[in-house]
Amino acid sequence: MKFAEYYDKVHGGWLGRVVGSQLGAPLEFLPFKYTQWKYCDKGTKEIDYYIKKPNPQAVNDDEIYEILGLLALEEKGVNITSKDIAQHWDEKLYKAQYTAEKAALKNIRKGIFPPDSASNDNGNFWYDAIGGQMKADIWGLIAPGCPKIAAKYAEIDGSVAHQGVGIDGELYLAAIVANTFETSDLPTLIQQSLEVLPLESEYRIFVEKCIQIAEKYPNWRNGRKKMVEEWNIIRTQLRSEAKSWRRRRLFLKYFHGVHVLPNAGIIVLSLLYGANDKKDPFGRPICIAGMMAMDTDCNCGNIGTIMGTLYGADKIPKKWTKPLRDEFHTYVKGHEDWKISELSDRIAKIGVKVMKAKCPEKSITE
Repeated sequence: MKFAEYYDKVHGGWLGRVVGSQLGAPLEFLPFKYTQWKYCDKGTKEIDYYIKKPNPQAVNDDEIYEILGLLALEEKGVNITSKDIAQHWDEKLYKAQYTAEKAALKNIRKGIFPPDSASNDNGNFWYDAIGGQMKADIWGLIAPGCPKIAAKYAEIDGSVAHQGVGIDGELYLAAIVANTFETSDLPTLIQQSLEVLPLESEYRIFVEKCIQIAEKYPNWRNGRKKMVEEWNIIRTQLRSEAKSWRRRRLFLKYFHGVHVLPNAGIIVLSLLYGANDKKDPFGRPICIAGMMAMDTDCNCGNIGTIMGTLYGADKIPKKWTKPLRDEFHTYVKGHEDWKISELSDRIAKIGVKVMKAKCPEKSITE
């Protein structure tokens, strides 16, 4: 792949990430029925654009950790470790940490490093929440066409704050993004990217159920309903097995919006139901994810990266990207203000180094 083509796809991926975050943020954790009533005319209409004017200066905590991953690669080289990433968290995070990441950072600052920082035994009862999955995109962007390499980096990063299916979600989404550089068919992407997970992975099994749901139910609302039913069976079982009362009462007692599995279901269903949309093939899967509720900024952001990488920056409709003004902002100490185009260039340049070292048969050329 030529660098110009690679950069265009990376640029598209990060534009898509920010588009998804901006669309999803105002909908985050709103009840599904409320979203349908308020924004979908009681389920008779569809969201097809931002429901709130994008604020280019807004900061979303989801992307902060991906910037830290990039900085770790730039400063430590392509052979980074989980401890390298943990040290960057310690040095550069000062605001907006939640659930598993908050618990892990607390452990890191006590001198408890990965993988112990992610352990329920050390107070991280959110270890299978969405945090790993939400920050997977960067690892796919730096490993175009090399899903196993993307998954390896995702595992290194994921183990800072997550365990089990919490890490599996990061592996899977990283693999999808990596595969997007070579595969444009969304159903194929969803299926082939499962290969980075073992057959017995509960995450993989749940995704496979969601694929079957999409095949059986042509309407996305009906598909979501069935997915939620499947998740509640798993949630009830997880609650009965929970060793921590905090995990049982605060995370699994009710239908909590941050567990990785139902949000993975939303991503998969949104991509499948939005595939091959004639009117807005880039935006439709993002909008479906927004309408499905739960952790919408994470889900829409992940989907935005996938769709943006698939199409490349030049082919994303300007109605989505123009309001962003090429701005991106974070709560990473010393790295708060960026241009999306310049950030994409830095990601692509690290990707060149990663590919040369880890996947030379597909290295990027000038």
